[in-house]
Amino acid sequence: MNDREKRSEFVRIDHREPLPGYREPEGRWLQPYITLDGTWKCCLRRPLTHEQERAGLLYVLVALDLPRLKALMEHEDDKAARLAGETR
Repeated sequence: MNDREKRSEFVRIDHREPLPGYREPEGRWLQPYITLDGTWKCCLRRPLTHEQERAGLLYVLVALDLPRLKALMEHEDDKAARLAGETR
């Protein structure tokens, strides 16, 4: 069997189409992780806009444990929601 015959078994996907089964992740935050020094860290999925930076929103959060990090994430989400409500 040559290479062409092997390739005919595969379905071609256009490079502009998303991969099958791919869904855009939900939420503003990436997965929290523990660093080498034992603190928990989490970053936003997308960079802050200039308006969000001026309003004091944070791109990276660091806490001593996961419950505190989750509380900080919720606090930042509340601040972002208030800012989005004011600008609309």
